[in-house]
Parts: sequence; structure tokens; C-alpha cells
Amino acid sequence: MMADGLLGDLEVACDLPGSQLVASHEPKDPAPILAWREAHRSSIRFKSDLIGLDQVRDWSRDEQGNVRHKSGQFFRIEGARVESGDVREVATWDQPIMTQSDGGVLAMVARETEKGVEFLLQAIAECGNIDVLQLGPTVQSTWSNIKRAHAGKRPPMVEVLTAEAGVRIVYRAEHNEEGGRFWRKSNENIVAFLDDERVIETDLTMFCWASPSQIKELALMDNLLSPFVKTILSPL
Repeated sequence: MMADGLLGDLEVACDLPGSQLVASHEPKDPAPILAWREAHRSSIRFKSDLIGLDQVRDWSRDEQGNVRHKSGQFFRIEGARVESGDVREVATWDQPIMTQSDGGVLAMVARETEKGVEFLLQAIAECGNIDVLQLGPTVQSTWSNIKRAHAGKRPPMVEVLTAEAGVRIVYRAEHNEEGGRFWRKSNENIVAFLDDERVIETDLTMFCWASPSQIKELALMDNLLSPFVKTILSPL
């Protein structure tokens, strides 16, 4: 369960309400979503380049050589020594690994329309993305971001997860982060069903609604859909 009572007061349901997850009349063609994403990709200003680690602002090495942020939050880069016996390719190895005291929140917001259930995708710009914009979950954030350790804005759509009414959590589970890169980190995967869209305060410019069939088509395309979307929705 998530700490700090973010979702503790919301009732957890077992199934999506109303219509079936995949309706016969739901949109199946992903072309409108692809056009929407390309229009945003062409219009935003976003550039990233690789630089030396010693040039990274607000990050430094501590006395043990570990890399950390000046706030003490976000992730750290530490060293791991592994003894694997005969279960891996080599018996022992050392490697850098990211450690993080708090996990993340990955959520898909859903609604029901005349055409069936839709999920809200976010066009997310990350420095390591191929083609800049990746279609990701409605909420993709660490607790450090939610607590605004970066001194910036609160992550979009978090207000839906903290709403006292108008939202039902229909799925929630902890999932282990990729263990070759992160040290014992988990993310809470959530599907939140909107009963009242007025709880949304976020500007939806970088968000689009997609049917399950459209998401399936997007998943078949190269470097487009975040793997987090697939892991959140696969239990449904």
C-alpha cells in the first residue's frame, strides 16, 4: 500500500464498471493519436545532450564516491557487489546501481463514454526518449517529484489520485522496478476510474484519450508507447 494516505480513503473496486473493457464500437485506428503526438512533438522546445557527469548541476559525489542530488532526494548512484553462484552468466560482479528511498506512482485514469472505456495517455518528454515524446501513463512520478523536491510544479493529474470524491480506484498493486538498474525499488500501479471529470485541474494539452484497441495498436509500434502503460493495463 502507498504511504502518506494518498489513496487510503478511496474505495477499491474489483472490476471496471459499466460497459465491457473492449466495446465493439470503440475506436480502433491509432492514426488520430499519432497525428496529435506528431503535432506536439514538432511544436515543443525540448533538447538534450550527453555531458560529463562532473558537469551535472546540483549533483555531486559524496565521500564514498556515490552520486546524489543536493536535496538528498531523488535517486542516488551507488555500487553493488553481487555473488550469483551459478544462476547467472558469471559467479560475481560489481556494478553501479540507482537507489531510491521512496518508490513511484504509475497511474492510468479511465472514463466511460458512449464508445466504451477510454484511458488517458500523457505525451511525456524525457531526455533519453527516442523522438522526444513517448506516450505514457496519466501519472508517472516519484514521491520526490510529488513532494516537489525539484522546487518545480507538482506532477500533472496527481489531484485525481487525491480526490475525496468522483474517483474510484479499480486496480492497485506494487510492481518491482527493473532490478538491473534500481536497487529494491517498487512502483505502485493504479487504474483510477473517473465518475466526475470535474476533479481534473490539470491542463490536458499534453494528454489524449485512447481506447484499449488503439493502445493495442500503439503497443505494436516502435519506440512509441511507454512500457509502463503495458504493465499497468495488462492485469485488466
